[in-house]
Parts: sequence; structure tokens; C-alpha cells
Amino acid sequence: MNNGELKYLSIKLSFIVAFLLIVFLIFSVGDTFAHSPHDVISILEISPNYDQDKTLFITILNKLLKSTDEGFSWKQIVRGLDNKFKLSSIVISSSFKFDKTVFISSKGDGIYKSQDGGSSWFKVNNRLGNLNLCLLSVSPDYHSDKIVLVAGTKGGLYESKNGGESWYQVIDDSIKVTAIAFFSGLKKNHMLVGDHKGILYLSTDSGKTWRQHLPIPDSGAITSIAVSSNGFSDNTCFIGTEKRGVFKTVDGGASHVAVNNGLSTNHITSLAISHDDSTIFASTWYEAVFRSDDNGKTWKKYSTGVTTDPQADDPNYKLPHFRDLRISDTFGKDRTIFLGGFDGLFKSTDGGDVWTQMETMSPKPVIGLALSPGYRNDSTVAIATFFGGAYITDDRGTTWKVINRGLKISKIMNIAISPNFSLDNTMFTISNSDFYKSTNRGNNWDTIKPSLHKRVMSIVSRLYDKFFDKPKKPPRERILFPTVIAISPNFASDSTIYLGTRYRGVFRSVDGGVNWSSIWNPNGGWITSLIISPDFSSDRTIYAGVLGKGIYTTVDGGDSWQSSANYITTFAERDQTTPSFYISISPNYKKDKTVFAGTGEGLFKTIDGGKSWQRIEAPAYDGNGYIRAIAISPNFQNDETVIISVKGRGLFKTIDGGATFVKIGHNLINNNHFFILLEFSPAYSTDNTIYGAGEELFQSTDGGNTWNFIPRPIRYENKSGQQDVVHYQGAWEVLKGNDFSTRSVSHSNVAYNKAILNFVGTGASWIGTESNDQGVAKVYIDRDFKGYVDQFSDTRNAMVRSYSITDLDYGLHTIMIEVTDTKNPKSTGHRIEIDAFDVVP
Repeated sequence: MNNGELKYLSIKLSFIVAFLLIVFLIFSVGDTFAHSPHDVISILEISPNYDQDKTLFITILNKLLKSTDEGFSWKQIVRGLDNKFKLSSIVISSSFKFDKTVFISSKGDGIYKSQDGGSSWFKVNNRLGNLNLCLLSVSPDYHSDKIVLVAGTKGGLYESKNGGESWYQVIDDSIKVTAIAFFSGLKKNHMLVGDHKGILYLSTDSGKTWRQHLPIPDSGAITSIAVSSNGFSDNTCFIGTEKRGVFKTVDGGASHVAVNNGLSTNHITSLAISHDDSTIFASTWYEAVFRSDDNGKTWKKYSTGVTTDPQADDPNYKLPHFRDLRISDTFGKDRTIFLGGFDGLFKSTDGGDVWTQMETMSPKPVIGLALSPGYRNDSTVAIATFFGGAYITDDRGTTWKVINRGLKISKIMNIAISPNFSLDNTMFTISNSDFYKSTNRGNNWDTIKPSLHKRVMSIVSRLYDKFFDKPKKPPRERILFPTVIAISPNFASDSTIYLGTRYRGVFRSVDGGVNWSSIWNPNGGWITSLIISPDFSSDRTIYAGVLGKGIYTTVDGGDSWQSSANYITTFAERDQTTPSFYISISPNYKKDKTVFAGTGEGLFKTIDGGKSWQRIEAPAYDGNGYIRAIAISPNFQNDETVIISVKGRGLFKTIDGGATFVKIGHNLINNNHFFILLEFSPAYSTDNTIYGAGEELFQSTDGGNTWNFIPRPIRYENKSGQQDVVHYQGAWEVLKGNDFSTRSVSHSNVAYNKAILNFVGTGASWIGTESNDQGVAKVYIDRDFKGYVDQFSDTRNAMVRSYSITDLDYGLHTIMIEVTDTKNPKSTGHRIEIDAFDVVP
């Protein structure tokens, strides 16, 4: 090969590398977030009276959830929890049965305390010199000594001897405490803590003084300390470390010996000891759970049924696959143990031999809410749910229809109704990487695949043509993680839609969603709110809220954007944990130029189109509360009504444009209902109707003073894509098809194979199919045989209600479908198909 050929080859290779880089940048930005984790169990705690009260606490996505039925169902707890920073640790009083006391720490808000079993919370930060806290521990004799310890995230240890009423520092900030343990019985004044350098500190006088022991060499941080079941009479305890596994000490940490026989990994994340039979458990960063039945001499791995997600190892997360480990107080009898981790919550009722993943991400929560512009006449409301898909009602919520036909997954992020809905019947919804359109009121959804921007398409096509012998079709641009939909009020004439996304800014379509252009990306910012002016045809104005960055505006339809509200942005920069900016625009914006913005630092208002903003000081909700939702009356010009939802504090209403607020809907927050969505009826001036949504959907018909819960069926798909709560026994396969709910059914033709759903409610329906080659199944409710279901039909029918039961007592139930070797004489097969289950609350 001569020099000329080498030069040409070098140039060609350079262009190919450049091309691949362009493709990577265009198509792969955000791919590392293609499955942003949602069910990571950050904190897990179990009641010391679990055998009686069945109570657990967990946090997911910085939300506190409580279960009182062994982890089968969960309720978000919000009353009093107005935290703006991450929750970091939970401890439950050893006398919880009597005092109902729970503490929770945060990484910036200090400590919250509950005295009603975790149903409501209040801050206990008196004399606490550091509000950035990471680890709590409570004395096993809390009923008498009221001692609580809490460690600072960056260093220091604080103690309270009066149940959190006041605090004082007992270890200085130079020591970063990473594990805490109390002794009891004869050693009840003894406390042992470990730090991030592998050093143990012992106090024998209830925390007044501390004696430092020699470090465990090369151990990394002390991650967990568990006092032996004999700890009441001796100083035996087990110490988990970051790099060297488990150590045992019999003298309060003065000396220690490694006990790692059988451990295949050394990064311990949690230790737990049964005081019934001295069984020791260790959770590890990578390899689930190890158990020792001989006081730590040998260990055996137990991981059957436990799952992992490789995303935990992604540089963007670097989180443990397995974290907290908690066992029942009567483990010797019930053999119950819980394990929290990156891929969810796992439960074992046989001492760890087999694990089952628990449903922690309910399909109930509403994350998208839209009212028809013609609500006065058509009474239509549509909602999007976290894992249940989309629903629609045309009678103001009396009856509901699940509208998942054509959706790829049941986790959708938003829903919108065309301004011309009465004529075009058009709706839109979004999932992580797809945009859906329906032109028949949601009965069917079509996936609209956005085509590549023409200019980029031209560059990519030329590169393909130049450097590949067989030009290939360039890959299409992906709109990753759309978060909000904004439709032009003039959609009937301009066909314009905007999408805010999680990592790629704002996209625009001018042909009803067929083709899209990326028009603005604020450095990978997360678009949390996208609001179009009601006079968009003339003023071309849009407001965008961007996570951690502030509010931006455009007055040319999105071609250029400017930062608005420098004052608000200052707060965002000061507190990077501020989750979002939520914006609502006056329907009379053309004249009053009024916009409200909710932030983590309170409510702001502009009356000059965003040129200047005023923070609204409202004593009713303490002014600087975290505003999670805002809604402006469609008759704002006359009634000046705005309603806001404040985290941990409830709903507040103004009828004077924000000058004063009063609290409304008291029973909502008292019962731990919190709204992240608010929508006024378009006919509010006459019907006084407002909808609010969070974990559940509510309606008010008196201007927000009182609220009524709106029941609806809860859809559990055959495969949820996040947590498969339908458990299959035997060989089941998945069949794809556009006529199915979320485009798939699970099927089996093997006798005795089973599909099982545990649910909490008063009834359930099995959504199945029919055809000429399907068989007969048995149906069981709570293990009681209820009858046979024949899925034979001469014609193929999808989304058929195969079986229903109602009027069950509210509570935990099980529906089981069992395949049989029986069939209709006309049928050519025994196949049983499961599309979904609908649960009646």
C-alpha cells in the first residue's frame, strides 16, 4: 500500500471515527439513564413488635412508606414531613408497642419524630448543631432512658437523653461515625460506634466519654455492628466492614478476629442477629445474604429469588445491590426476614432459603391529570398512573375505563387532551422513550416514532453514503424520558406540541407529533414544567421550569430562551436538592401578565411577564414551604383564586391573588393524602369543581373546602416492566400483540401451571382473551376454588373479562389461575391467556 493509499485510508478512518462520535452523541446521550431506578430501597426498618403489628417502614425516591400487612401494601406518609433534603435513616422505639415513637433523620432538615406510629411527624432539632445527618440509633431501653444517637453525614455524633427534645454533641466532627450499636441488660450503659476508617469507639457511661480502640487494618469503613444475643451479659458483637468482611469481638471492640469462612465477598452492608436462636445474617454489596448458624464460624449464601440490576454499578449511581437487612422479632417462630436493595424489597419466610420480591411501587399513584376543555358538557377526565397505565371517565369519575390498548408499557408519565377534543377526540401520552397519540378518546394508542431532525439527518446520511459500501438507514433520534406535554391552544390550526424531557431539553412538533425538533437544551436540564400562554398565537410565550436551574421563557415559540426570575434561580443554586419548579399561568395573561411559580423555597409571583418576581410570604404555610402543585382558577380575572399543595402541610387557597392564604381540605393531610397535581374544572365558575391527585384521585365540588375520594379499578398488567407482581409457576410465555393491554399476554398450555396475584381490595377481575384453541382454567380466591373459566370462542377476542369477584372484605387477598388439561370439545388446544388483573379498592 503506497503513501497515497495510506493517507486516504487514514482520512477515511478519521471520518468514520468522527461519524461514530456524532452518532454516539446524538443517539446515546441519556442512554445510561435508559432505566433510571425507581424502586431502590434506601431505608428499611421493621417494628420490634412485627409479630403483632406487621409494621415496616421503607423509603423509595425519598418518600416514606409504611406497611401494616407484612409488606403487601404500602401507604405514603406525608403529614409533617416537609423535608427538602433526602431522608437518611429510620429508627423505631424499642417500646413502640406502647409509645408509638419513631425517628427519621435527613441530610439537611435535621430530625423528625412521630408519636403516633409514624402517621404524623414534627421536627426535634433543639440544640442540634448539624442538620446534615446520616445515621440514627435508639437505646434498647428507650422506654426508661430516652436515649437517641445520631451521626452527622460529614462527622460528629449527637445524643439526646430526653427523646429528642434537646441534643448535645458527644463526638467531635473529626470522626465520621458510620455504625452505632447499644448493649443492654448488665451492659445497658455501653455503646459502641465505628467510623469510616475502621476504628471502634466504646462508651461505658451512656455516651459521656468514649475510648478509642485500635483500627481494624485495611477494613475501610465499619458498616454495621450487631450485638450478640448474649450481649446482655458479655461484650460479644459482630462487626461488618467495607473491605474485610465480618469480625467478632468479645471485649467491646478492644480486640477482634475475622470470621469470614464461607463469605465470598467482603463488603458487608448490614448485619442482623436473631435473639431467638442466635442466627446471624449479613447482607453484602454484591451477593445478597449470608447466614451463619454457628455463631459466625461458617457462612452460607442464600439468594434464591433475589434479583440484581447492573445499573447499580453504573458510574452515575455506584450504589449497593443490597443494603438493609431486618428480621422479625420472633424469627425463631416465623422465620421472616426482609432485604432492601437497588432492585427492590425482598422477603423470606423460611429463614432466607427462598426470597420473594414485594410490590413497593403501586400502580395506584396518579402522575398525569387532564380535564376535557368541554368538561361542562362531556364530563371527561383522563389520568396517567405510575404503573397502571391510562384511565378515562366520561361521568366525572363515577365509572372508569382502563385505556392501555396500544401502549408498550404501563408506566406512563403524563397525559394531555386536545384543546379541540370535542371534534378531534385526540389525546396524547408519553412513556420513557415513546410518544403516543389516540384519535378515538384513548380506545387505541398509536406509537408516534419521531423522525430525525432534517439537518442532522442530512449530515448523517452523507456520512453513511460516503464511508459505507452499502448505505444503511440512519437510526432515528430518540426523545428520551419525556416528562411533560404542552399543547398549543391553537392546536386545531397550528398542530403544535411541545415535549419537556428529563435530560434533553425541549422538543417541538408542528405536525401533531409526527416529526420533532430539539429546540432547546439547558445543559441537560430536567424540564419539570412547561406552560404555554393562552394567547400563544399572538405572543408566542412559553414558560419552562428546569430542575435546579430556575425558570426560562421564550417569546418566539421556542426558538430562543432567556433566564427568568433571577431571584428564584438564586434559591435553586443555593439548594441543589430543590426538586422542581412548578408553574401556572393566568388565563388572562394577555392583560395581567401574571404567573405563579412553586419552588422548594416557597411561592413566587410575577405580574410583568416574568421580568420580576415577588416571593409571597404566607404565614398560613410558613412562607418557605415546598410547593408541589399549583392551579389557577379559569375565572381568575374575577375570583383571583389560586390553590397550592405544600409538602407535609396540605392544601392552601387564596381568593385575593396571593395576598393571603387559608388552609383547606384538612382531612386530606390528616389522613396522609398529598396532591402533586391540581386541576380546576373549565366550568369552575358554575360547578366549583377541582380535581387533586397523588396516591389517589380526589374531587371537590365546593371550591376545595372538602374532598371526596374517587374510587377506580387498579390495573395490574401481566408484565409490569418494573416489578412483576403477578407470580407465575411453571412455564409461561409472552405473546405480543397490539390488541392487548400494553401489547402482551402471558400464556401457558401446561396443566397445573399457575398465575398468582396478591392484592389488597374488595374484588378483582381477570382480563383475558378468547379463541378457538384455548382451554379451561380453574380460579381460586384465597385458596378456595371458585369455578372454571372456558376461554374458547369461535372468534379471537382480546381484553375479555374472563372472571370477576366483588364484595370481598377489604384486605389482603389472592387470586390464582390454574391451567387444566380440560377444554371445550370444539377447541383445538388448552392454552390459557392472562392479559391483566383489575383490582377493586
